[in-house]
Amino acid sequence: MTRRLFGTAGIRGVTNVGITPELALRLGRAYGDWLHANARRHGSVAVGHDTRWGAEMLARAAASGFASAGFHVQFYGCVSTGVFSLNVARTEQDGGLLVTGSHMPPDRIGLLLVQGDGSIAPFSVTDPVEALLASEEPLREVPPPKIGRLEEAFHPYELYISECMKALDAPLCRSKQFKVLADPANGTASYVAKEFFLWLGCDTLLLNYDPAPVPGRPSEPRAATVTEAIDFVRREGCALGACFDVDADRVLFIDADGLPVSEDTAGAVFAKRVLKAGDVCVVPINSSGLIEQVCRQVGARLEYCAVGQPEEVQAIKDLGAAFSYEESGKYYFPRQFLWPDGLYSAGRFLEVMAREGKTAAELAAEFPRYHQVKRNVPVEDGDKSKAMQSVAQRLASRLTEGRVRDVTVDGFKRVYEDHSWLLFRKSGTEPLIRVYSDAPTLERAEELAARGETLLKECL
Repeated sequence: MTRRLFGTAGIRGVTNVGITPELALRLGRAYGDWLHANARRHGSVAVGHDTRWGAEMLARAAASGFASAGFHVQFYGCVSTGVFSLNVARTEQDGGLLVTGSHMPPDRIGLLLVQGDGSIAPFSVTDPVEALLASEEPLREVPPPKIGRLEEAFHPYELYISECMKALDAPLCRSKQFKVLADPANGTASYVAKEFFLWLGCDTLLLNYDPAPVPGRPSEPRAATVTEAIDFVRREGCALGACFDVDADRVLFIDADGLPVSEDTAGAVFAKRVLKAGDVCVVPINSSGLIEQVCRQVGARLEYCAVGQPEEVQAIKDLGAAFSYEESGKYYFPRQFLWPDGLYSAGRFLEVMAREGKTAAELAAEFPRYHQVKRNVPVEDGDKSKAMQSVAQRLASRLTEGRVRDVTVDGFKRVYEDHSWLLFRKSGTEPLIRVYSDAPTLERAEELAARGETLLKECL
């Protein structure tokens, strides 16, 4: 099968090399044609971008493509994922295109298609758009009187702040007067983070807050990349630190002692409060076994999906999920919003702290620590499918002690009664098969990963 141009987060590549203004313009035109045929309501779309090199250039090219397809364009400028998606949904746009490299290095960027409800476009949308891009047939002709307008939308933040405060218990948070550190990685949250937390009554300190193409730390907010924020939180006596990536769909929390809260633990904190008996929780196949434990305790049904936003959002919608998260630090609260928003997630975390009178450390301490081990085994692309078939055959009689169930939505995952799991998954970008394990103890995780790697190598 030919590899898709659209991956787990749009079309990605090197700015102005693989991802060019010509591609952005043609993509805007192609998505406009698809919307015209399949989802046109008001004939209006939105375009936004992040802070990195060339982002505005690509966004304006995409906006021209939409206009040439006959759509009026609301140009939001430099905005976070949450601001962009909320404005698309609440102002009833037909769709949109966000130019963002998210957590990637500053010379790389992506073109992300968004649906009218603010969620990322699934493959059922991007596949036909991609076919239009690849077609040698000319795109739909639009006569001059039907060309769309390009309008600057100067105030997307007011609607965003208003809607988020309605979705949160802002008065309760304001009563606590939390001291918070926000680290936007010099990205899009730089424009809105202080105002967001001020509306929650927080004494807000900022780090890496001047918008810039190159962030002051690596964009991806992980424990190893936010050491300056860790020191800052501890030194300034903050109740919580919130570190975002450049487009602010991800967030990493830091407790008052300067200890990062693992993304899986934060997911468990939210899941325990959001989910009720009978609810559905959706998580990607590589999520920690901790979420299995939480769902069993609250009586919710856990469903796994393939890795990546398109598959996750589609599963959320299809199953009517009440909560979802990714171990990358993306949290979904579908009853409010269908997109991951690091700022809103930080607001939800503060809300839990305020309602229960607990510190971030106390919330994290409610859950056992899980350990994940990741190993990569080189396998040529042409041999991956055969190797995976062989793995599945051998697992019929191997590594079965304590087996609870097998999940095959994206690779092969075996879940065990001690909440540990072993996962075999083909890399979509490299000649590798990944062997992941997750367990309540590091020894168990290491054992599973070693045995899984041995089994895979036997199959090659």
